Parts: sequence; C-alpha cells; structure tokens
Amino acid sequence: MTRHRAIAVLLFAIGHAGSAQADGATPGVVAGGSPDVTVNGRPAAQTGTTATGGGVIVGGSPNVFINGKPAALAGSGTDCGGVVVGGSANVLVNGKPLASAGSAATGCPGR
Repeated sequence: MTRHRAIAVLLFAIGHAGSAQADGATPGVVAGGSPDVTVNGRPAAQTGTTATGGGVIVGGSPNVFINGKPAALAGSGTDCGGVVVGGSANVLVNGKPLASAGSAATGCPGR
C-alpha cells in the first residue's frame, strides 16, 4: 500500500470516528475475530464479530470467506448502524483493508 493510500485510510477512519462522536455514539474497536486466521498477528474479523462500541458486524466481502463467513472489511456495517472504519494497512480484500481485532469501528448511533 502506498503511503498516500495509508494516509487516506487513516483520514477516512478519523472522519468516521468523529462523526460517530458527534452523533452521540461511543466509538469502539473490533473486539475479536477468527480463532485460527490472523492478519498482521491479530485475529481476522468476519461477519458475526462484535465491536466494543456495540453491534455485531453484518457486512462483509461477497467472495472472500474466513471460516465460512464473509471477511469483514473497512466499510462493513454493524447490526445497529455502526461501521468498521479501520483495517490492515497491507492486506486488502476487493481493494478494501481487511479488518481484524483492534480495528476502529463507530459505535451505534443513538446509543
């Protein structure tokens, strides 16, 4: 990933985290992931993984699966309206950063 792309991803994450705070939602991080697939040493996130700001990841890759579940990516939604905004700087799936434990996520709006 180029330095400019990494900066763009970071700015995207900061912008989403800021909008979550403005909406009153508590920002969080992806709280877990696969027990046997890692990304940069962290468990890879997939649909069904929870985030500390509330919510369960429901969106993911249409064609890349981790333990039979769609891989969670930056931009994947949660069941409460939150969004995964962080991900790996060097592992992309369909052009988007792959999320893992510790990736930034917005909280649930209105909670």
